[in-house]
Amino acid sequence: MKKNSIPNPDVSVFIKLLDRGFKLSVPADQEKFYRDGYEVFMQRVQQHKEKGKVYGDIEAIALTSIECLVALQRNQEEMDDLVAAFKSRVEKLDETITSAIES
Repeated sequence: MKKNSIPNPDVSVFIKLLDRGFKLSVPADQEKFYRDGYEVFMQRVQQHKEKGKVYGDIEAIALTSIECLVALQRNQEEMDDLVAAFKSRVEKLDETITSAIES
């Protein structure tokens, strides 16, 4: 059996939104991301609610969710650009090495 095929145990993470709680079963190695993400998310929701008391709970959660999606899309686009730049550099390096070998 390969070392990588050992299943990762799950742990429980409790998430509370409004008056509802959710007990999630997440891979143990991702628990930190869920806990940190939840904390940051709730801080951002609170910031929206405090903005002149304009937004209620639902609006603040919706705005925060949209902000998270936009941030993920921006990061994905940035990562795609970095991967393209990396591929370009590898191709140039390959051409340089091939040229040097053939000379």
